Amino acid sequence: MAAAARWDFRSWAAREYSHGLFQYPAMMVPQMQRELLERLCRETAAASVYDPFVGSGTTMAEAMLQGLDFLGTDINPLAVLLCRVKAGPFFIGAFEHAAERVIDRATRDRRRTIDLTWEGWPKWFRRDVAVGLSRLRCGIRAEPQVAARRFLWVCLAETVRLTSNSRMSTVKLHTRPAREIRERAINPIETFARLVARNLQRFTDHRDALRNAGLLRRGHYSGAVQVHLHDVRSGPPPCAAAGSCDLLLTSPPYGDNTTTVPYGQHAYLPLQWIDLHDIDEQADGRFVATTYAIDSMSLGAPTRGALEAVLPLRAASPSLDELLTALAEEPRDRGLRVAAFWRDVNGCLDDVLAVLAPGALMAWTVGNRSVGGRQVPMDEILCELLASRSCALITTLRRVIPECRKRMAARNSVAATMNAERVLILRSRQDAGDG
Repeated sequence: MAAAARWDFRSWAAREYSHGLFQYPAMMVPQMQRELLERLCRETAAASVYDPFVGSGTTMAEAMLQGLDFLGTDINPLAVLLCRVKAGPFFIGAFEHAAERVIDRATRDRRRTIDLTWEGWPKWFRRDVAVGLSRLRCGIRAEPQVAARRFLWVCLAETVRLTSNSRMSTVKLHTRPAREIRERAINPIETFARLVARNLQRFTDHRDALRNAGLLRRGHYSGAVQVHLHDVRSGPPPCAAAGSCDLLLTSPPYGDNTTTVPYGQHAYLPLQWIDLHDIDEQADGRFVATTYAIDSMSLGAPTRGALEAVLPLRAASPSLDELLTALAEEPRDRGLRVAAFWRDVNGCLDDVLAVLAPGALMAWTVGNRSVGGRQVPMDEILCELLASRSCALITTLRRVIPECRKRMAARNSVAATMNAERVLILRSRQDAGDG
């Protein structure tokens, strides 16, 4: 690889294949991940990819298109649902027939009941919308095949996003003006039908690309794909053998979810309508107990004792030490949030590295947010923490983020929006005895 490079990807192609099934916040650029994978695979005879922060599955889908095995984890059940759908099976005809039955059931259903036990629904849904979503939910639950139900749950999740009372201008949950809520012309069943048609086409395109590459067998991807609902801080992923993956391609959160991208808030409304056990047997009511439930489970939470916990890290990372020293003059919660986030990132690095083969190449896409007007040099801190584990930086790629595609949460008064991302290319230590 070159010593340094700059990638802009300012003109994105449409979200081709299955990348556009659901509007997940702060999605990675598929074309960028594709080129990264191609470059990294040219450098090594890689057969498998690991993404510990898999999100909506951009890296996973691109790894599949190159015939690679894949291992991914995420703490967000909605992310796991999206990945499990994108991984297949690609039974397009069966999914289409299931969707037709669901739409027919929902259209003929005359019940006015709300199929939810969640008391907070009236804030987020007009009653006629909640009735329509309830009819769709009942129709999906009647389908016997879990693969079809999962595909339909994704379509329903996007329907919920588009028909709820939450504003579309921000990832955070904020209600629309009352008059706008009253006067909106929306029909959940018609919206669902339109999204089903769109998603079936995108899923068909994904299937055809895999089939044309000889990567499909009886509707199933020929490689091995594993995606787990898993907290990276709790140890290596289930069933992941040490040294089993050849590449790491990931984009971790750029800070605690509350002050960067609140993925959990974005997932809260859709998950209220989905049978969580269809996603994963570990998914339960904890994930939808409050609008902040998932975000409070993510990196950087809780903050108690964080400043004391990162004291050993400050010697390994001069950049983190300098930042926390500067933030000591700011309101205490700023330093606490930064410290808690890096406590958790550092706490998962050994388990992440343990999954990789010795000398594996890694690509970490990161962004340098701001706290209290000071930039958090995530690229430098991460490199220093990895260097303390005998990982070597090879090069850094830089991408300018177009104005309309910033990865930070809109209307975020705590952290300034960013205008660039950096891709850190590193090599893990060559063997267990190094360093």
